[in-house]
Amino acid sequence: MPIAPKFQVKYIYELALQIKRAPEKVRRKQIEAAEELLLDLDEGSLYPLDYAVYRITQYRSDSLEQPMIAGSALIGDIVSLIAIISRTLDTGSEGMLTVAQAANYLTVSTRTLSRLRQVGLVFYWVVDSDGRRRLGCTEEMLQAFKDRKNERLTSASHFSRLSIEERKKIIDSALEYKGSGRTLNDVALQIANETGRGHETIRGLLQSDARANESLHHSPPLSKFDARVIDRARRIGISWETLTHRYDRTVDALRKAVARQRATKLKQLKINYVELEVFSRDDAEEVILGAPVILNLMPPLLSIDPLKFSLYAVELSANDEISIVSAMHLLRKRASLHIENLQYSPQIELIEKIEADLRWSFLLQQQLILKAVPSSVATAVQHAGRPLHELPSVRVTALIKNVISIVGSVCGMLDPSKGQFAGKTPSSVLDRALSASDVSQSLDVAAARQQPTDIMYPFHEVVPWSYLLPRTIEECSIDGNKKTAAI
Repeated sequence: MPIAPKFQVKYIYELALQIKRAPEKVRRKQIEAAEELLLDLDEGSLYPLDYAVYRITQYRSDSLEQPMIAGSALIGDIVSLIAIISRTLDTGSEGMLTVAQAANYLTVSTRTLSRLRQVGLVFYWVVDSDGRRRLGCTEEMLQAFKDRKNERLTSASHFSRLSIEERKKIIDSALEYKGSGRTLNDVALQIANETGRGHETIRGLLQSDARANESLHHSPPLSKFDARVIDRARRIGISWETLTHRYDRTVDALRKAVARQRATKLKQLKINYVELEVFSRDDAEEVILGAPVILNLMPPLLSIDPLKFSLYAVELSANDEISIVSAMHLLRKRASLHIENLQYSPQIELIEKIEADLRWSFLLQQQLILKAVPSSVATAVQHAGRPLHELPSVRVTALIKNVISIVGSVCGMLDPSKGQFAGKTPSSVLDRALSASDVSQSLDVAAARQQPTDIMYPFHEVVPWSYLLPRTIEECSIDGNKKTAAI
């Protein structure tokens, strides 16, 4: 079962993140308030955001325009809020039933139990005596939920049960395919279509039956390596149909494997961004991401001549630069929030949205780096003591790579509210960095006669998601809506 059900309302998710940073005493108090709020919510009603915030935090906003939230969405999000905050606390497990025990208490499957969290079933994260964390709830909590949702539970209980006769009939139907070469998953899907039962329910039953499990063909599970190969194959245009024959899997199974692999890589990223005041606007995304300077971006530079680095500079007005910085941080914040909320088997569309946001933010950072080029190169030349063309080729390449690394890092964290701008802040930081190192060492060595070689993918490594960026001209196509480099 996931840490928490997926949030549906971004405001409640942001509220949960704020509460996570509060002192422990405050977190515990606000969790209790959130659980009390659940008892007063109705699925069919609408609630203003400040009502939920006030009930949990005792803080009431002065804003007259409050987003309205459907009760059904708010209920599920409050359960999620309680779950992720409780995970930050060390609550003992005494008296707390396990997930399996809770499912037995309500006479439903654990899968159904997970769905019931969306309609108000609360679980806390607790710590067992051996130090392991798990989800738990008390009998009193389950009984209270049962009293409120008795009709829903009765329906779920009846639907989740397969009678002995139904089980036997399903298994007998599956055994008819013995020796046919068809996989257990394939047979389960066909029986599910014939009976109207869930695919996972049928597959689980066949896997639990020794005869069916032994009689039907099993394809080995897809490995992480398989997922990477499938992902690369799709990127170069190999069809799903070809891959299904190669791996003996359905398209859905292949897509899920790729999505899990890509999600795992995203979760390993450290995404830094600056929280700007403008993000609090209700129309922040529309305003910030809709500006022409944000949409009309050049594709990633795949190589540069280090001796001509200054020629790559771009001009930006102060307003355009502020727009670019704001958009860059907003995209990274949006991607970061989506990544934190990724489930074990995320939708491929969500993965692609996150990756597109990260690529887009890189292109914005590239613009800032290019704006910083003139002053930064001038600073580097000043420390070197000679024009670039008089330096040995190896030194030129090393110096420009160092400039890109420092300037790129600074541009990725610019904060206009602190008076930081690409035209002066990166060169100032670069000046201090070069002063701390002896950049002029060994300059008495005669300059190499050969031209320094081009620096390939010069800006890719300034972001931790460089693996998402194109490395050929063919890959540098521009998305019509967001002008992002597509892979």
